[in-house]
Amino acid sequence: MFVAALATVAVVLFGAVACGDDDDGGATAGPPAKTERDAYTKWYVQQALDRYEETGGEATIDYYNNEAGSDDQWYLFIMDADSGLLAAHATIPSRVGTNSGERVDITGYAYGPVLKASDEDGQWVDYVFYNPQTDDGGTKHTWAVRRDNLIFASGWYEDSYPSPPPSKAEPGSYTQAFVEDAVWFYESNGRDALIEHFNDPDSTDPASVEDQWYGFVTDLDGVVVSHPTFPDNVGMTLHELLGATPEGLVAADELMTATETGNWVDYSYTNPLSGDWETKHTWIVKRDDILIGSGWYEAG
Repeated sequence: MFVAALATVAVVLFGAVACGDDDDGGATAGPPAKTERDAYTKWYVQQALDRYEETGGEATIDYYNNEAGSDDQWYLFIMDADSGLLAAHATIPSRVGTNSGERVDITGYAYGPVLKASDEDGQWVDYVFYNPQTDDGGTKHTWAVRRDNLIFASGWYEDSYPSPPPSKAEPGSYTQAFVEDAVWFYESNGRDALIEHFNDPDSTDPASVEDQWYGFVTDLDGVVVSHPTFPDNVGMTLHELLGATPEGLVAADELMTATETGNWVDYSYTNPLSGDWETKHTWIVKRDDILIGSGWYEAG
C-alpha cells in the first residue's frame, strides 16, 4: 500500500508539473491565435529573436530575406539600429538597403526614428504603411525589439485604409491621394518598377495618367526618370524644364528639396489636356533616392 501511495503521489505531481508547463507557455505551448493580433505579433518577433540567438545575425538575415519569413499579414523586417538601413525584409526585397530610420508616413508622422530608438524591452509603433496582402495602405501596429545592433520588428494592419479617397472635386486632396498610390506602388515593387510604370501612359493600378493628373519621378538631382505625358522630358533636369523664368528656377529648387512629409510647389506649365500654359500645383514626396510627384492645373 505504501508503494501504491507513492506511485499515486508521483502521478499527481507529474501531472501538476506538466500542466504547469502548458499554463506558463513553455516549449510545448503553441503560438497565440492570430485573432489575438498583439500577442501573435510579439510571438512572431520572438521567433526571430530566438533564431538570432541560435544561428547568429547573418543566418537570420538570410532567412528573413525571402517569402519564407512571412505569415499572412505578418512579415519580419530587420533594421540596423545605428544607420537605420534595412538588412532584411521578407515581402518587399526592394526595401533592403534603404533607410527606414528616416521614414515618414503619408500623414507626416516620422515613425522611422521611433522604430530606430526601440530598446531591448520592445515597444509598439503605429503608422500608416503599405499592406502587401491587400495592396493598399492601412494603419500598421508594429512591435519592435532591439538585440545588439539590430532592430527586429513585425506588425499587424487595421482592416481598412484610415480614410476614404477624395474626389476630383477636391483637386488638392485628390492630388495627394494620387501620389500616395504611387508611393504604395514604390513600397511594394521598388524603384525600377515605379519608373517603368510611370513611363507608360496606359499603366493602371495605379493609373499613371488620370484626366489632368499624371505621375512623374525624378532623382535627387532633379533629373526626370519617368514621365507618361511628356516622354521627351525624361533625361532632362527640372532646372532645364522650368528655368525659363526666375520663378521657374525657384520652383525647380523647391521641387528638388521635397521631404518625406511632402511639399506643395506652384509654377507655370503646359496642361496636357488644354495645351495651355497654366498654373500647376504639384505635390511631391521624397522616398529614398527619388522624388514622386503629381499636380493639378488652374487656368489664369
